[in-house]
Amino acid sequence: MRISREKTSTSDNSQLIKIKEEYPDHSFFYINFHIAKSSDVFSALKKLSAYLEDHQLEVLLAFGFGFKSHVNKGVLKKMIPLILLYHNYSKGHHVQLICTDSKHVKLREYPGDTCVKSLDHYGSELYFISNVTSNEQSDYYSQAYSTFMALKRILEKNDISYGDLARTWLYIDNILNWYDELNRARTNFYNEENLFDGFIPASTGIGLSNLNGKSLSISAYALGKEEDDCIIRMVESPMQCPAIDYKSSFSRAVEISFNTSKRLIISGTASINSSGETLHKDSIVKQIEHTMEVLKSIMINEQYGWDNVVRSIAYFPDTKVEKYFINYCMLNNIDSSYILAVNGTVCRDDLLFEIELDAVKPVQH
Repeated sequence: MRISREKTSTSDNSQLIKIKEEYPDHSFFYINFHIAKSSDVFSALKKLSAYLEDHQLEVLLAFGFGFKSHVNKGVLKKMIPLILLYHNYSKGHHVQLICTDSKHVKLREYPGDTCVKSLDHYGSELYFISNVTSNEQSDYYSQAYSTFMALKRILEKNDISYGDLARTWLYIDNILNWYDELNRARTNFYNEENLFDGFIPASTGIGLSNLNGKSLSISAYALGKEEDDCIIRMVESPMQCPAIDYKSSFSRAVEISFNTSKRLIISGTASINSSGETLHKDSIVKQIEHTMEVLKSIMINEQYGWDNVVRSIAYFPDTKVEKYFINYCMLNNIDSSYILAVNGTVCRDDLLFEIELDAVKPVQH
């Protein structure tokens, strides 16, 4: 397994940044596509679609940020799972894709806007589940609980247990109004599934709205059929307490050990101390510094470095402060151009920054 990186610009100043995770039989590609403010969004997405076609890439998960209106579905044909998300503030349009050149991707389900794809990765069936929502129209708690139930039905239909769910992304409308209710629904659901006796998935919960007017949209990454030596485990954060200590039901990080590689998945991480309290409430600079130290401590403990990072998203309630993150990265020799920076409201009004990432390294036989 090896990792390579590439940057290209288009004629309209849009930029495509690609990280390739390469194996002998197939590869995974992580693409950040930045659409310049002066560009026509339709034309830019058409170019991205043509790029995928030319390189024969199948999209497994796709997140679009900054979209306040639907896009012609014909343009999005090569990006079937694309979720369009928006925020009150906007720094333009950005897309992150997780793709593969494998010819054996299976489209398991595509009811409405939900999409389920899978592929075999050296004996382990990987599932990519996109945009699970609920038609429940009552209170926030019921909407959240029924969305987790909808995800459960998808997993069961594909013979996956909730204990094989490695990671979720929760995109939450008006997050500051009902995050406690969301946590209560998730905790109650996980209790019913007996997850607290075993494995709890990593997760990002971020304040972004979807174009279908749902209170909650869930995407997920899960393991289906596994070889005996495929192991998934929860990873502790040396500088933070477990999130379940303050009734937020997710793991700080998880690691999956495959035959050929190991994958570290770090949940959405913010400036929270070992007691679960917000640190540096009035300083974006110090929040960024502390959050990045938390990431660094997890990676060092698990023997990963920034060279192993294949995808990352940084969230800012106000992207005018993104410059402080870029400055931090420059001072610490981190290439921030591979980290997608987008608008997103963090789960507390005193948190000004959050970041998630995936890192991969080969197994040493």
